[in-house]
Amino acid sequence: MSVSIGLRTTAVLGASAVAAALLVTVPEPADAARACKIEVTTRLGKTTSFEGGGLVKNYYATAKGSAVGQYDHAGNVIMTIFPTGASPSLIHRKIGERETIGSMAKSQSPTALGAINGDFFVFADIQYASDIEMARGSMVTNGKIIRGSNKPLRVVGTDSTLLPFGGTLAVRGSAQAMVTGAPRLALRSVNWHKLLNGGVNLYTTQWSSVKRSDGKAAYPRPAGAAEWVLNSRNKITSIRTSSQNATSLGAPVAARSRVLAFSPETAAVADDVVVGTKVKVAVRQQTSSGVKLQTAVGRGLALVEGGRPAPLGCRAYAQSSGAKAARPRTFVGWDDRGRWRAFTVPGAKVEDPNGVLQRTGGFGLANAANIAKKLGMANAYELDGGGSTSLWTRSSTQWTRQDLYGVSNPGGCACQRAMSNGLVFLP
Repeated sequence: MSVSIGLRTTAVLGASAVAAALLVTVPEPADAARACKIEVTTRLGKTTSFEGGGLVKNYYATAKGSAVGQYDHAGNVIMTIFPTGASPSLIHRKIGERETIGSMAKSQSPTALGAINGDFFVFADIQYASDIEMARGSMVTNGKIIRGSNKPLRVVGTDSTLLPFGGTLAVRGSAQAMVTGAPRLALRSVNWHKLLNGGVNLYTTQWSSVKRSDGKAAYPRPAGAAEWVLNSRNKITSIRTSSQNATSLGAPVAARSRVLAFSPETAAVADDVVVGTKVKVAVRQQTSSGVKLQTAVGRGLALVEGGRPAPLGCRAYAQSSGAKAARPRTFVGWDDRGRWRAFTVPGAKVEDPNGVLQRTGGFGLANAANIAKKLGMANAYELDGGGSTSLWTRSSTQWTRQDLYGVSNPGGCACQRAMSNGLVFLP
């Protein structure tokens, strides 16, 4: 697939939309399912070290998944063991923009040890654009929500004490004009690709402000039924409604400002104040365990939890042909001592015909989960895979791409997919 910004093709869009829908709706009960255990074997091929004492261990693995309704698969896998004390930090582009993981990793602090790809993607249909690609789920960096919604969504990352976290995150909060009798409105989302009903949606400068040659925003954001533009002191500098400043609804967020976009049923509130009014805006996290997150990225299914491989049961990992198919994949997680690991299924072949990245071969989800468990992961969560699969490590000043181990590359392409976000590991 081409690394240039743009539509990945209709076929990829359809597959991604279906996969995203399945991954969002599959429940994750704590103890309702029997783990999907599959007989696996592994044979170590080579081991290489990277900065700080990290290790990349390359294996050839087999999995006999057909015994439990999956498929038998065989191929290469990679276990990356990050040094003790290392933890992930979010790397990302502004919402709508994309960049390769290798490029984002190299731009990090010189202390960065390695990096992997992150969340799945969606194509948002916003105003005059229907091919804006962005991360599907939530994003948190340095304790602040960059993107999220009021619906609890799966994330993986670290809490405020840098302990590993794998659970859900929802946006909570409110907005209220500081005038007598003004209602307190529920905060529904932060930088979300849809305007959510029932309150206000917050948009910040984390949404791309890049413009096209015709002057329009290259990545337009959803327009509110009404909007308040707030300055850095949370005072209203502009009010936009259907009757005033209507052409500015959905305009890019200017530097040192934020926009509160009202859903249709709350839009009338925007008319009840004047420019200069101060607004109290509260944004907070609600996590499944009550902790505050320092870093979070959206994820897919739990692959290993509490040492149980494929803990949701075999059926949960067979809800689509893609989940069972031999595909490249990326997992992130930690061992029983809390040390971070990345598990990469590199696949067997990669090509870039006509600018469309194709990567084939690998393992099904349940098969890969059992291999990851066998190789030392006590907790592991699914990140994007396929052509998004990326693994980079640093030794001294040299960054090395590791995710093409044993992969045939007949076209000789660079074969990096531009991504919305990823995780870089810091000591």
